[in-house]
Amino acid sequence: MKNNRKKAAAVLCGTMMVASLSLTACGGAATAETVDLREVPLDTIIEKAKEEGQINSVGMPDDWANWRGSWAAVSEKYGLTHEDTDMSSAEELSTFETEKDAATKDIGDVGQAFGPTAVSMDVVQPYKASTWDSIPDWAKDPDGKWCISYVGTMSAMVNADRVSTTIDSWQALKDSGATITIGDVVRGASSQMAVLSCAYALGGGMDNLDPAFDFFKEMAQEGRLDAGTYSQERMDRAEIDVLLTWDYLTLQYRDLTKASVPDANIECHVMRDGALQSGYALVINKYAPHPYAAAATVEYLLSDEGQINRAEGYARPIRSDVELPAELSAKMIADDEYTDTIPLTDNDAVTAACTEIATRWEEEIIPLMG
Repeated sequence: MKNNRKKAAAVLCGTMMVASLSLTACGGAATAETVDLREVPLDTIIEKAKEEGQINSVGMPDDWANWRGSWAAVSEKYGLTHEDTDMSSAEELSTFETEKDAATKDIGDVGQAFGPTAVSMDVVQPYKASTWDSIPDWAKDPDGKWCISYVGTMSAMVNADRVSTTIDSWQALKDSGATITIGDVVRGASSQMAVLSCAYALGGGMDNLDPAFDFFKEMAQEGRLDAGTYSQERMDRAEIDVLLTWDYLTLQYRDLTKASVPDANIECHVMRDGALQSGYALVINKYAPHPYAAAATVEYLLSDEGQINRAEGYARPIRSDVELPAELSAKMIADDEYTDTIPLTDNDAVTAACTEIATRWEEEIIPLMG
């Protein structure tokens, strides 16, 4: 699991050092040449990638969103040997910066809020895949320095053997009497997004979190906030009523649970009244030792096949023009539950909201949880 990407202090609310770097494109001691990858023909990129023969990633582990399948395909397609070092978004960018004179990493996958941060730190180089025009403008840097490849939407996983109510809204959750597992809100990105989802659902938003905190105060006072965090073992033992997190995680956990407890009755639904949607962005290290391999990898990940790989890991591809196989679509939450999604496109506002959520949770909610 992505080095606990749910730890928000490192993911969305951390303080990032902004550096002004003088090297351009793929310069740096470990890179043999400086080139604008946007200007290199795709055939040349692939040819040179095969010559490099290696791709080193950060924050793209096998067990997250089916990176395992993508790396296997990249290795087969381009003949690349792959290694990943799991770390948080902040750590990825810090590694790019600190290793600039002897770079070892080529590519990373960072939380949406960290795309612009990567640009301001000047640690990434641009590349625009051949499918660039089919990616929404809000999901990419205009110069090609980052691009979201998949998104998640806030959802609930419900043990229907313990909870009879369909949980697809915050009001339904309140009325259900269920105990809520939300995780570490002080440090967890997805946990903070659940709080923000609640704020939107109840009439607030990034600039007004009070409705969410009123909700969670009431839940805490009723003893309905789970002080523990999610684990597959707890789910298998039926210790969790409702888990709130991204849909690609709830769906993965659902199938893992049913694999170990075949009779388990698990349902997953989007929180329709607060359907926050956020993604992860591909970034190429400015100092990548294998820049062509990195560009070829991005090309694959944003292709039809690469996008289907993400869906095989339960994540929704950023490209809406990719048709998923019927058997894969059947495993996902129904499309009609995504009618009113709320894309989080203001990264500065998200960061500010996360900071406030973490502080207020520690001060206002934790004391009520005993």
